[in-house]
Order: sequence, then C-alpha cells, then structure tokens
Amino acid sequence: MRTRIQNSDDLRTEILRLRTVRSEIEGELKYETDRIASRFRVPLMLFSKVNDWVSPMFKPNRNEPGSLQQDWVTSIFRIGLPVVMNKFIFPRSGFLLKSVVELLSQNTAKTVNKDVVSDLINKFSEWIKSTKRKKKQEQGMEDYGIPPDSETY
Repeated sequence: MRTRIQNSDDLRTEILRLRTVRSEIEGELKYETDRIASRFRVPLMLFSKVNDWVSPMFKPNRNEPGSLQQDWVTSIFRIGLPVVMNKFIFPRSGFLLKSVVELLSQNTAKTVNKDVVSDLINKFSEWIKSTKRKKKQEQGMEDYGIPPDSETY
C-alpha cells in the first residue's frame, strides 16, 4: 500500500503509519515466540535436569579434590536407588515417607563411587579365595615339621 508522498505532512503521516505497523508486527512476533517457548519449556527443563546428572560423568577433572566426586556409578545410584527403594521396599507407603526415602537415598548415593564399589568387589573376592585356601589346607595331612623318615627317634 504505497501512497504517493507529495509534501512533508504526507511524509510524517507515512512515518507514523509505518511505526504503528512495525509495533503491531513486533507485538505479534513476541506473542508467537512466547507461545512457542512455553511449549518447549517443560521438555527443556527435563533435558537440563538429565544433563545435570549426566554431564559430571564426562568431565576430566571430576576426581580432583574439591570436585563433586561423581562418576557413572554415583549417577546410577542417585537415579536408581530411590526408584528401587520406592518400588520394591516401600511400595504402599505415603508421599511423605517416599520423599524422605528419596532424599536419604540420594544423599547416601553421593558417597558411593566406582572406587568404593571396586574395593567392595576386591574384598569379596579375597574373602572367597581365603575360604577356598582354608578348605585346601584342611584336606591335606597335618605336618609338624619333622620328616617321617628322619633318624631322630
């Protein structure tokens, strides 16, 4: 809708008209962007929470002093322990008890990392090996240190 501008008054009115058209278009664009952003707000929040749980596993300085000390085992325990506790140990409990269990289990899961798990596995394997050694020693004859064919009698 081009109008022919013939004097300065026509120019001023055209500038005002274009400014109002611009403000209307800006308002419509702002409304559309807010509507689109509100559609993606919840999935983005969920993605950021998952990213917060997963990203410390891949940081190179996660085991330095002063860091969170979280590795993949800690992340699995932080997610899985509350689920297991609420599904299998407290399946028919109320909301308050489930919330307390989730809070406590997540705090305890922070102390578990792959070093603790590997130490427990090593202790368990040593315990199994030590019971096998005891059984083998009990099966043999008892030896008092004196050979049977010696001349010491």
